[in-house]
Amino acid sequence: MWEIQGLCKAYHGRQVLQPVSLSIGPGECLGLIGANGSGKSTLLRLLAQVQRPDGGKVLFQGRDTRGDKVFLRQRQGYVPQEDALAEELTVRQQLALWQAACGLPGALPREILALMGLEPLLKSPLRSLSGGMRRRVSIAMALLPDPDILLMDEATTGLDGDYRLALLEWMEPFLKRGGRAVWCTHRQEELERICTRCMRLEEGRARWGQ
Repeated sequence: MWEIQGLCKAYHGRQVLQPVSLSIGPGECLGLIGANGSGKSTLLRLLAQVQRPDGGKVLFQGRDTRGDKVFLRQRQGYVPQEDALAEELTVRQQLALWQAACGLPGALPREILALMGLEPLLKSPLRSLSGGMRRRVSIAMALLPDPDILLMDEATTGLDGDYRLALLEWMEPFLKRGGRAVWCTHRQEELERICTRCMRLEEGRARWGQ
């Protein structure tokens, strides 16, 4: 079980995320919805440990994951709302660098390259890519380690339709084999297709259902 216990965050004295507690079992995809500024990206950044919470903890199979770099890089994938890529690198270099940081040997997985259509772009500098192409690189980075958990913050925003559908199709067997996900989106059809339940954030407070 993946358990989130009382996770919360404040900025400059303003509580942007009230304590959130939930559990996500194998095969579950939690749809995360809410207006802009409601705390969705904050929650995902806390789960990805990009930011530190003010309180609470996250457990995976009963173990606290705080500061566990092996867990974060090998068992959890994260697509942030804003792509965090090294402009000076090529696509191949960016993917290879992340694969090495995850401690994964061997060549880049062809399945992931094909899924996101990256083979023709491997020699291209990241600074030369369109927003949609950069998004495909970010998604590939999240999928590289074949994680147990995916944190997807508007992952399909900017994607061409074919790649958006390909990602949704990839998610279905991922969940069937026991993967877990938090899927933040404004697209109703995505929620209906892959999410097993939804949580709405309203001014940092969790509300269940759509």
